[in-house]
Amino acid sequence: MHHIFPEARYPEISAYLENLIALSPTQHYTYAHPMGNTQVVDPEYQQICLIAKSSSIQENLAGPEDLVIYEFNRFLYVLATGFSNDDFEEIDHMDFEGVITKINLQYA
Repeated sequence: MHHIFPEARYPEISAYLENLIALSPTQHYTYAHPMGNTQVVDPEYQQICLIAKSSSIQENLAGPEDLVIYEFNRFLYVLATGFSNDDFEEIDHMDFEGVITKINLQYA
């Protein structure tokens, strides 16, 4: 599991499922952390991971209630913390388009 926002810099969100994404070893050490340096995060790949995570969360929340593992508001908290931007907390409940728009704006 890969911490989208690094565990060392963001310990307060390190255990949130909304901040974790499954990557292959190649994806982790080649793309997420260029040249295997886990102290560096590739921002373009981080953006890809966040958008993919948004999709996974949306899909999970739309599924059977007994299989739901994510919380939309926790995802907003992860984003607000990781980007140091309270604007994420103002997104309407379940507005995944708004989430993706704000994620993309962070990397513009």
